Amino acid sequence: MGASPEGHIPVARWCRVGLSLSYNMLSASHCIAPPQPQSKADSMTGPRRRILGALIGGGRSRRFGCDKSDALWQGRTLLDHAIRAIAPACDGLVLCGAKREGLASLRDRPHEGMGPLAGLCAALYHAGEEGYTHVLSAPIDVHPLPPDLLENFPGDRPAVLDRHWLIGLWPCHLAEQLERHLQGGERSVVSWLDGCGAARVPQGANGLVNVNTPFDLELLEMSTSLGSAVRFFDTDVLNFDNGQVTSGVRAVPVEVPVAIEFNGVGYAVMMASPSDLEDFAVGFALSEGLADAGEMDALGTFEAEGGWVVRANLPPGSLPAILDRARTRVSESGCGICGIESIAAALAPLEPVEAIPRLRPAAIHKAMGALRQHQALGRVTGAAHAAAFCSFDGEIVCTREDVGRHNALDKLLGALVRQGEDRANGFVLLSARCSQELVEKTVRAGVPMLVTISAPSSLAIIRAREGQLTLLALARSDTALVVNDPHGLMRKDV
Repeated sequence: MGASPEGHIPVARWCRVGLSLSYNMLSASHCIAPPQPQSKADSMTGPRRRILGALIGGGRSRRFGCDKSDALWQGRTLLDHAIRAIAPACDGLVLCGAKREGLASLRDRPHEGMGPLAGLCAALYHAGEEGYTHVLSAPIDVHPLPPDLLENFPGDRPAVLDRHWLIGLWPCHLAEQLERHLQGGERSVVSWLDGCGAARVPQGANGLVNVNTPFDLELLEMSTSLGSAVRFFDTDVLNFDNGQVTSGVRAVPVEVPVAIEFNGVGYAVMMASPSDLEDFAVGFALSEGLADAGEMDALGTFEAEGGWVVRANLPPGSLPAILDRARTRVSESGCGICGIESIAAALAPLEPVEAIPRLRPAAIHKAMGALRQHQALGRVTGAAHAAAFCSFDGEIVCTREDVGRHNALDKLLGALVRQGEDRANGFVLLSARCSQELVEKTVRAGVPMLVTISAPSSLAIIRAREGQLTLLALARSDTALVVNDPHGLMRKDV
């Protein structure tokens, strides 16, 4: 069955009558459980937490087209995935705002139609009545839930995963406070977090997908098939017309250092996607002129901290070229014999940018509109990248061009130094894909913000966050992807 004209997978592909899991079989372990004996460790560290797992229903599923809990991902329903993720951390399990045979369910409180907080409120009251101390909540339509979810909430105070505020741990004594919050007309989850003083716990690099549409589910399926070559990151979208910022998630190609070792000698470190690496090693040796097809053996790959190492044996005639390259690399950088050392060198720590950008989103839009006028080589050839330094009011101060995007940025930074420009008092605009090298160059130059026309890689995002660099990508005439906003620049009027 093919995709619809809009590029979405038809709803029928994802939904079916009946579930992939027998909830009658699960009921004994996933419904209300009897009190558990207190362990020796618990008695030494204080009262044991008794946790009720609360699965929050996915609403009316209007955008999805059918009940999302029945939608299939990796051959199992979304509800099945949610159960498997949180059940091991809980003493009992209930379903809020929906019903499934064999699974204990609760009606919303104070009454239906009040959004997901009403389901949480019902779970808090029920947990308190049954002798539980806390509720661990999770929506059924946010995935992939980490298997060690409870480890994100080590304390007793209310806490949630940042940006996914229904995934959290809640003390049962909050039940009455939440009910008053809802009866007062407040249904906003954010206002509830502020009201109860919930901590917002960073969830790490890999984002979660809120499955609102069939296309969101398609993203999850694609990430499964692509494996380590793709990651999800939480990002925002900035609308230039109205200045509004909306939260979302984006699939990003993974970029990691890949160290290539031939005949036991470190030959090169390349930034690449960690897929088909044995093919990469063979093709690289062929294109470098080191060996012909069929002359390589003992191919192998293994994951090292921060990247991958690929090894292969080449014929004896290749050894002089391999050793010559290794000697050159040792003299240049002090590493090159060991692939793992090479990976560590490629990911050397970044000193965060000290400067803070001061601009309105309209300045970004203004600079983008003017960039074309400063691309003389690009207009004539259609084959050159541009790097521009822009003031915080959107004026283009300096532009440099080159067939290579890295070269264009190096030329720009060199021009700024030679002209005595204050690199902390502006931002860089690039007509290029956002790679890790471009981020690192910008951070090391002390420029506080980078805007690129095309999409980022995973390592670009990770390094931007390490370097406290404000990063926007996929900048278009109407919107831009807010990849990293360490100072909250895009969410307030400055």
